[in-house]
Amino acid sequence: MDYSQANKAAWEEAFAKHKAGYKEDPALRLKRGDLSFLEVDAIAALEKIGLAGKDVAQICCNNGRELLTLLTMGAAKGTGFDIAENFIAEGRRLAKEADLNAEFVATNIYEIDDTYRDRFDLVFITIGALCWFEDLERFFAKVALVLKEGGTLLINEQHPFTNMLAMANEEGHDPERPDKVVFSYFKEDPWVENSGVDYIGETTYASKTLYSFSHSFAAIFNALRKNDLRIEQLHEFNYDISTSWPHIDKKGMPLSYVLVAEKRV
Repeated sequence: MDYSQANKAAWEEAFAKHKAGYKEDPALRLKRGDLSFLEVDAIAALEKIGLAGKDVAQICCNNGRELLTLLTMGAAKGTGFDIAENFIAEGRRLAKEADLNAEFVATNIYEIDDTYRDRFDLVFITIGALCWFEDLERFFAKVALVLKEGGTLLINEQHPFTNMLAMANEEGHDPERPDKVVFSYFKEDPWVENSGVDYIGETTYASKTLYSFSHSFAAIFNALRKNDLRIEQLHEFNYDISTSWPHIDKKGMPLSYVLVAEKRV
């Protein structure tokens, strides 16, 4: 099955709901240098890496708000890749209105070609990106393709631990035991959902079918290693960077992480 094309249709369906969910146009926030599109620990990692004068990219950039924030922090140029064409068009609008030097490319991430080989100093990946890809080795091969040798990959994602827990709206969720293990950490078949992806307006709706995948830390680490992406740092946090786990936020369980890797051939 072509999971990418199914997810493309579902994400493009979600565009209008996302746009309606913003209380303020993201372009206005970008113009005034608002960094709140990024997590505090991601900002700290980016500042340590240094952005000044760098050519940066975001894989699965959505409407580009996070990528464009990197430009307000000093990056020289940005490129956003995403499969959803209407989100890419919105990224172009935001870049133009905020007067930021970015291009946006509508593409299946698996199909990024040699046009961008060895192009970027930094590749940035944020919450809710890795889960849409069944084959992480193939995914990180594209990250390695576009990174310069010595370039940096920064991932700020949901912790794999959460894949074992049921969300409040899922079968198996126990409000008395929100930390109860419900699903296998090693789940291989896709998650199949029809309740939408409106994490901006936080609404649910009968959506086109979405397919996502669980990945263990071992799967992530091995896929990085096989693509010459050497892990330099890993920091785990007990706070939720999605809208999925408010019932266990900051309760001592691993909910998110920041990983920094370097391309070393």
